This record gives sequence, structure tokens and C-alpha cells, in this order.
Amino acid sequence: MLVIADHCRVPGFNPGYFGVDLFFVLSGFLITRLLTEEIETRGRINLPGFYLRRFLRLGPPLLLLLAAYLAVGEALWPQYSLIEHLREAVLAGLYLSDYARAFWGTPQVLMHTWSLSVEEHFYLIWPFAILLLARCEPRRRIVVLFGLFLLASAWRVFEYHHAGWAATYFRFDTRMSGLVFGALLASCLPRMDHLSERGANMIGVVACATLIFCLTAGYWRAPWSLVWMTTLAELAAAGLLVSASMPKSWVSATLSAPPLVGLGVISYGVYLWHYPIAVYFRDWLPWYQTLSIVAVGAVTIATVSYLLMERPLQRFRRNLGACQDTPPADEPIPLAVKVPVPTVP
Repeated sequence: MLVIADHCRVPGFNPGYFGVDLFFVLSGFLITRLLTEEIETRGRINLPGFYLRRFLRLGPPLLLLLAAYLAVGEALWPQYSLIEHLREAVLAGLYLSDYARAFWGTPQVLMHTWSLSVEEHFYLIWPFAILLLARCEPRRRIVVLFGLFLLASAWRVFEYHHAGWAATYFRFDTRMSGLVFGALLASCLPRMDHLSERGANMIGVVACATLIFCLTAGYWRAPWSLVWMTTLAELAAAGLLVSASMPKSWVSATLSAPPLVGLGVISYGVYLWHYPIAVYFRDWLPWYQTLSIVAVGAVTIATVSYLLMERPLQRFRRNLGACQDTPPADEPIPLAVKVPVPTVP
């Protein structure tokens, strides 16, 4: 919701891009929990099954978007040639948008697919990292992950000062700190079972206050955003996750609201479709009209995509996981909050 408000140029939501940092932490947390549980219950990670389920979850909806874009892109954005439209679709389809955007300033209409590329690169390497970490005792695993988080954060700051904003903001190697921090939280959370409801509520309040501060003090291309406010947003995401793990916390109750649960179910499709719609309308319509069109259009298309494509594929993935005697790699380990977790920011 933060990202969509930012892309529709809603006043006061220019720092909505911090929503991506929230998602990266959430994604690193869930994937680490899932892979760790698979090792604990099966003694291994079924790598072919993991990658197949990832493709079945993410690939078909993205390919549908790319097909629609190629069908109408030249008519809606005539300022770009057919070759440029094809290049955007190929980069997005091959999950190369992050580095292409960082170094070459493309794609344009499909710029939002950079975060999908970051996620895909994470999926490619993280199962192997978990296999290595599984050999460590839990405390050493936490120390290693914390060290990786510090290194990833330091690398982001270093690259910002040497390569600039764009070359740092969009790349997997400079944005992986949130993913690693989520993995660290997944390793720490089981040790926090003594947390009280009051403690969880206080953590939730501090996390929200931190996020509000980021949304107030940050803005696009602000130097401090990539230097230290990204870390603040990652800490806020971790705090919200910790608070949501307590069944009776106010964060858990809020996120369990049916409208948010419903939005969570179709969130991947909403993210895929909202940006091209916003790009087309936001330059010649007021922000409130753009936001209305984006909300109705993206939610409608995402709902149809979910009912006709994603939900049948979800059943197939579950059956596939059962046949392979492994837990489905895209089903979240339940937190206390009953929220279908978004797949992409």
C-alpha cells in the first residue's frame, strides 16, 4: 500500500518506497523459516522442488503481465520503440531488471520488476546458504547471520558513496541486507518465546513510530535514505514481525482484519499490475484520480488472475509438495496473525 501510494504520487507518500524494505525483511524471514523447517523435518532441501514451486508461484502471473504489456505497450507508450518494449519485457522475464535499472536506466514502464529480480536472486542462492548454516549450532548461526547483515549494510553504504543512488538502490547485492536481517530474525524468534503480550505491544508501537519517522524524514534520492534510514525501516519490519508473532498483540489483531487479509491474498497480482497503470495515468491526471483508477484496475485484474490462475496453481503446488514428501516452499510458517503473506512488494 505504501509503494502504490508512492507510485501514484499521493502527497506525503514520496517515501513509500520504504515499503520495499519492509517486504525484503518479511521475505527473508519466511523463506528462511521454510527452508530451515524442511531441513529439520526432512533432513534435506529438495532443491528442484523448491525452484519449481517458486516458478509456479511467481512465473505465470508475471508472464501474463508481460504478454499484456507487449500487446498494448507500443500503443500506450509510443515514445518507446518496439525494440525498447521487447527489451523491457525480456529483462523483466529473465529477472535482470535490478542490474539493468541500476546500470542502464531500463526498464521504464516495467521498472517495478527490479524488486522481483532481487527476490529471484535471493531464491537462487539462499537454499545453499541455509544448507551451510544448518551445520552450525544455533548461536553460531545467529552470529554468522548478524555478521552478514552488517557486511551487507556496509556494502550498501560504500556503494552509495562510490556509485551513487540509482546504481545502489536497485541492485540485489546492495539491497540484500533486509533479506539477511529477515533470516536473522527467523533464527532469533524461536528464542523469544518468553516475550509477554505487553512486550509485544510495546515493540509494535516502537516499530510503527520508527516507520512513521522514515516516512516523514525520507524522500526519493535522499542521501540518508540508503545510508541509515534503510536500516531503520528494516528494524521497523522486524519489530512488526515480532509483535505479530504474539496472538493477542494489537499488530496481530490489526493485520487480521478481513480487508487486509483479502488484499494479502491478491497482493502479488496487485503489485504486478499497479505500476504500468500508474505510469500511464499519473502524468496527466490528479493523484486522487490516478490512485482510484490504479486501485480499481489493479485489484480487479489481480482478483481475476488469482481466481483463474494463481489459486489453481496453488493447489497444484501443494499436491506437488505432497508427492515429493516435502512441505510446500511457498506456504508461510504461521505466525499468530492469520494473514496470507504478500509474495512481492
